[in-house]
Amino acid sequence: MATTQILVIEDNPMDVRLIRLALESVRDWPTELTVAADGEEAINYLLHPGNSKPDLAILDLNLPKRDGLDVLRIIRITDFLYGLPVIVLSASSEDAIRTKMEEANLEAECYLTKPVGVDGFLAMGPALRDFYYRVA
Repeated sequence: MATTQILVIEDNPMDVRLIRLALESVRDWPTELTVAADGEEAINYLLHPGNSKPDLAILDLNLPKRDGLDVLRIIRITDFLYGLPVIVLSASSEDAIRTKMEEANLEAECYLTKPVGVDGFLAMGPALRDFYYRVA
């Protein structure tokens, strides 16, 4: 089974750690994570010619330097990144996320509210895997 390359775009180190734990808990889904701690770092990584396109991006909207909407806009207008599935993972409610996305005239493949606590993040792992296999 091929390893899924995931770009996690998240500025909160604890959330990154919980996402990593959630993905590691899914034994039948080998993943490799690259982390960008702000929007500018994410854009630089995605557009750097030496980096390969990730298989999946997990994107927080509230980021320093360049917000998640800027990152998603770059993903959607860059030919090389065409078809990259993006999961927006935010502390806001799913409805608030959708409203923000509609106002920006942007779409992601999936919108999730960040779980509360370790158990919530661990339960998210299989859902992320199932989502990825549906869109991949």
